[in-house]
Amino acid sequence: MFRYLAFAGTALAAAAVFPAAAQTFSANPGTFGAMTCQQLWYVEQEVLAEGQVCLKSERARRAFRRAGRCISPDEAILSDKTRDYLKKLRAVARHKECSGP
Repeated sequence: MFRYLAFAGTALAAAAVFPAAAQTFSANPGTFGAMTCQQLWYVEQEVLAEGQVCLKSERARRAFRRAGRCISPDEAILSDKTRDYLKKLRAVARHKECSGP
């Protein structure tokens, strides 16, 4: 029992320090193909904002002005799971020939 509690405490501490580690995603990657370019952009920016990556465009900063403070412009702060999610999302956006913001 103590080992379980120690693990749970470590996981909670990691989630507090690295918010992207506990990140949930609003869209299933299986639905990306049915999404519009605008929807793909929004989900991408939402993931970045929740992961505390500093948003680059003014449009994104306005859309997510209530997001928590960003801690880095580098996506390397995101978990591997989150970066993989973004890679899949961006591949669909490229395939659809979505333009940037």
